Amino acid sequence: MKQVEQLDISYSTDENRCSVFAGVCGSRELFEQYWEKDYDLLWEDYIGFELGIDFGINTYDEDFAVMAYQKKLTTQIDELVKDAETFDIDALKKCYPDGLDRPYNAIIILHRVAYDGPVKGVQNETFGYFKFLGVFDS
Repeated sequence: MKQVEQLDISYSTDENRCSVFAGVCGSRELFEQYWEKDYDLLWEDYIGFELGIDFGINTYDEDFAVMAYQKKLTTQIDELVKDAETFDIDALKKCYPDGLDRPYNAIIILHRVAYDGPVKGVQNETFGYFKFLGVFDS
């Protein structure tokens, strides 16, 4: 993991909001590596996880995060979030009434994070494609 200094920004928010990201990742192992924290880097004021580097998020609280991976790609919101229903799914469906813009197989929900950074999607050479879907009530 490259060393990227933490940014002078915080996306932390109250407990009723969460940021949702969807991804296309080649394996469960790669998906776990994408959001897994490197605490040595965090203690040295670097961003300590690949998702954070890609989207400019310094950190998140693991106790308030939900990550789910499935082998099968889907554009259907209900299928993608079936193991991660911890936020207002209907609000996400209103944003994507005809289903998601492309098939995904991974979802990351960061509770108590209201992301509003400039990066909306990223193609990571190692981990795959990830897209920010929005901030929703949890």
